[in-house]
Amino acid sequence: MKSKTTRHGLKRMTALLLALVLCMGMMPSAFAAQQDSYHDPAENWQEANNRTNELDANATVTHETFNCKVCKQQTSFIVFRTPEYTRDGQTAMSRNVKYSDGTFVDGSGKGSILDGVPGQDAYYTAYHWTKAVCETCGSINTNMAKTDYGYLKNVYWLYDCANNFFEELPETQTIEQADSEYHRVITTSGEYCGFCYGTFKEENSTLERHHMENAIRPELAHDRFVEMDTCADCGYAETSYTAAKAVIADYFGVVDGQPHTVTVSDLSEAGVTTAIRYGHSADACTLTSAPNYTEAGDYPVYYEITYTYHDTDMVEDGVAYVHLRDETTTEDGSCTCGCGNPDCGCQDPDCDGCCCDDKGCGENHNWTLLDSVDPTCLTLGYNRYLCVDCGMIEKRDYEAALGHAYQSVAIRDATCEVPGKTIDICERCGNVKETDLPQTEHKFSTTVIPATCTSPGYTLRECTVCGERHIEDITAALPHNYVSKTTPATCEGGGRTLHICEGCGSSFITDYTDPLGHSWDEGKEITGATCTGEGMTEYTCIRCGATRLEGDEAAGHIPGDPATCTDPQLCIRCGAVIENALGHDYAEEVTEPTCTEMGYTTYTCTRCGDAYKGDYTEAAGHKPGDWIIDKEPTTDSEGSKHKECEVCGETLETEEIEKIYNQATTDSKGEAVVGGYLVIVTDTDTKDPVANATVTLHADDTLSIRLPNSRILDYADQTTVTVLLTKDKSAVADLFISVTDKHNNYCAGNTDSNGQVTVPGTSGKTNEDGNATVGWEDEDGDRWTLTVTVEDYETGRPIEDAEVSIGKGGNITVTLPDGTDMDEDNRITVTVTDNERDPQEDVTVIVKGDLGQRETGETDEDGKLTVPAVTETEYHGAYIVGYTDGTFGPERSMSRSEAAAIFARLLSDKLDERIPSGNNVKFKDIDPDMWYAGYVEYLTGYGVAVGYNDRTYRGDKAITRAEFTAMAARFFDVYGDGAEEIMEQYEGFDDVSDGYWAAEYIKDAAIHGWVEGYGDGTFRADDPIDRAEVVTIVNRLLGREADEDYIADNRRQLVTFPDVSSRHWAYYNVLEAANAHTANLTNPETWDK
Repeated sequence: MKSKTTRHGLKRMTALLLALVLCMGMMPSAFAAQQDSYHDPAENWQEANNRTNELDANATVTHETFNCKVCKQQTSFIVFRTPEYTRDGQTAMSRNVKYSDGTFVDGSGKGSILDGVPGQDAYYTAYHWTKAVCETCGSINTNMAKTDYGYLKNVYWLYDCANNFFEELPETQTIEQADSEYHRVITTSGEYCGFCYGTFKEENSTLERHHMENAIRPELAHDRFVEMDTCADCGYAETSYTAAKAVIADYFGVVDGQPHTVTVSDLSEAGVTTAIRYGHSADACTLTSAPNYTEAGDYPVYYEITYTYHDTDMVEDGVAYVHLRDETTTEDGSCTCGCGNPDCGCQDPDCDGCCCDDKGCGENHNWTLLDSVDPTCLTLGYNRYLCVDCGMIEKRDYEAALGHAYQSVAIRDATCEVPGKTIDICERCGNVKETDLPQTEHKFSTTVIPATCTSPGYTLRECTVCGERHIEDITAALPHNYVSKTTPATCEGGGRTLHICEGCGSSFITDYTDPLGHSWDEGKEITGATCTGEGMTEYTCIRCGATRLEGDEAAGHIPGDPATCTDPQLCIRCGAVIENALGHDYAEEVTEPTCTEMGYTTYTCTRCGDAYKGDYTEAAGHKPGDWIIDKEPTTDSEGSKHKECEVCGETLETEEIEKIYNQATTDSKGEAVVGGYLVIVTDTDTKDPVANATVTLHADDTLSIRLPNSRILDYADQTTVTVLLTKDKSAVADLFISVTDKHNNYCAGNTDSNGQVTVPGTSGKTNEDGNATVGWEDEDGDRWTLTVTVEDYETGRPIEDAEVSIGKGGNITVTLPDGTDMDEDNRITVTVTDNERDPQEDVTVIVKGDLGQRETGETDEDGKLTVPAVTETEYHGAYIVGYTDGTFGPERSMSRSEAAAIFARLLSDKLDERIPSGNNVKFKDIDPDMWYAGYVEYLTGYGVAVGYNDRTYRGDKAITRAEFTAMAARFFDVYGDGAEEIMEQYEGFDDVSDGYWAAEYIKDAAIHGWVEGYGDGTFRADDPIDRAEVVTIVNRLLGREADEDYIADNRRQLVTFPDVSSRHWAYYNVLEAANAHTANLTNPETWDK
């Protein structure tokens, strides 16, 4: 088995620990990092005699600083943290249990902690048990409040493992062999709490084919190559052997005139290539063929053998001999000289056969030893003697042939699967023979499986080498050994006989008998009947002691005066409430606010006439209109003008219009004479005259010029005004001139030394309407004209004499006149348009105040920028609640009654209205006392809640996606503006035809981005919608979003649900809907801290 480990990057614990200190009041102000590496507590769990001891034995221990209530100072504590494991995987906190001895959160009563053995029947809950011991005074849990149950007690208390401190488990892969083709890859991952090591472990297992890698190893000592195919992952290996052996044998022969050399036998198996080089010395084997010899002698032949198998080489070197004798013998070893003497040893090939004739010595030869011939594997050895007198040679002293001396080499051992092979080589002459070894017998191990009453017995024989199995000696299954147990009949239960096999536990039942039935006594009265309660008589069974109660019919109430709005109807006998007070049924009459008076709503009860006023709204304030000319000025008298409120018509402001002292219109030359001035209006670039411009000389000796309708103020086409004295045509310097056009663009300036002023320029001051027109030239040489309007945001009044300039980059700077306030209570609005009065978006505007204030921003799509920026807030009420068991039920279908409750709460919060009692609900299947009656009645009045054709509402029925979408669209019509992120193009849903009853509602909701379809392009209109989907759609409809950072830091103060964990896809949408809060309308939305 091999293991491979991949480590993921861990979060920066230092920063996270600091965050935890800030958001958890009971957590330490300093945290000592764990010194031990990670280990899974479930794999190392130690059991103990009591709960506290067990938690101590398995705790992660740190030294941290807290405020000790006994020592009354910040001091060091030993802190124990142990992950919580329960049998259902749910924290005991979900059952209101907080302490390790089972005590409830409030310290009263006991509950179950459902503890078990981790890793076996208990599972981590994402909570941990914690206990702290003061290292100064030794007191336990004195970092808690003195009123807390755990204070000074040796108990642990539960704390949730903060999400910010979960670490990723190292992803570990363990690989196990499965068979000859596959191995199993087991991947372990997940996350664990950095404080207590509580683990969310995930495992998955997959089968993968072996990744075989081939390796070849030469084994010269065994004359073979070993080929191993090994899985690189799990180590599984398959081995095969290939023989590699060439035998070079000595040559033994006699001189016969022919060349002789060593003999070669290649015994290698298929696939092995053999290459042999020969030489006359061990270090010079370069010849491709063995050398040949013809003369008598003993010749060494050195060799080097290279075996090659699949590019792997193995080299063997050695020496063999060529032995040549100069003798001629017959097959029986006798000399062939022809003398006929078998012991003749003349060995002369030219002998005429007379070598053994008697030459006079007779039997008295004078012998001397000539030489000796050693025996070989196949031939005799002997001595040759020479008679020194007659020359006769004779062989004597024969030695027997030695025979072959074989040395055996095992190429492959025989097993029960394959035969073996050996090579026998004669160590004297090199003779070679091969031997095939037969397959061996199986090596069986024997296991006896005894018979039971459910299965037969047998003997299993299995080969320990190849795994072959045989089943023998099968014996029949044993009969069941039933033991009977009889249960007699009782009053309520029948009798029976149970037969249970002692061997396997199987059972069957026989001999059923009917229940006996109760035998009741005469009974005893417990209580008499009342208006609402039955009288009770108790009967007792004389056989088994069981009891039953029978009631007498209740007497019934005697009604008193009918219920009114404030008083209930009572029973005159017992005083019980028969009908609750009806409550006022207020009709509403709204009085809208005027410019000067507050608005309000008058509520009058339709039953008793009780009335009150409420829901006051602020006076709207006057809305000034444009100047209205009451009297045009003339050259003899002033004119007058006023402004009126556009709502109520009240006159808000009056002003005189100075009389026209001198006024003229430029002629075809662009000239006009007013007073003693000659005024010339021309095109700056072309010098062409501008005719039909109205020139007016005012009493303060200033000029105003109104351009003709054919010409506007334009930086790309500037206008030049020249003023001369009529008497001598000399230039008039430093004369103030204002210029306007048909779009009320405005420029002003003083003439220069040449009596000229050119408009528009790059700077100017606002007029009485808050306008100033300026221009600029970009880096490409294009010229642009912008009109800037400066107003008070709260009153809408224009601000006069604000300096406006525009830089080379097109940024506008507005400097407010002295004494003009700019703060959160006195905001300034700047509007930027072109000279055609079209709004200009994304223009950078800098506004400066007289006290050094500076605000910067960009204009919106209306060309407006209001500074300083003020964060707007909005109250977001909780509009959904969980169930009585504390759960939310995210996957539960939303009912029509629950949908009505959601929309009614939202609408009543927005309109600040009360939910009615439900007494006037119009649907026949809704009683006024049903919990949702008032919600449905309220929405029915606005046309949001609708029922079915049979006048039923069916509140308990699951609402479909189409019904909910239609209700949401109707709700939005009443509620007003929400988050309208309009889609650029509505493509529709494939399964919503134009004829479908809710098609228009679905289309409207999709355009607004409230609902989305499925990945296959369908909407599935008739499917039910679950509660998680509902809160997601409603939040999207209202433009509401959760503040994830606030939730992470304040989770314990929020309404949460055990079945909606932080990993649930709708977690944040559910918390947004279930928790009331004040939202800062920023992007993204944040919750007010």
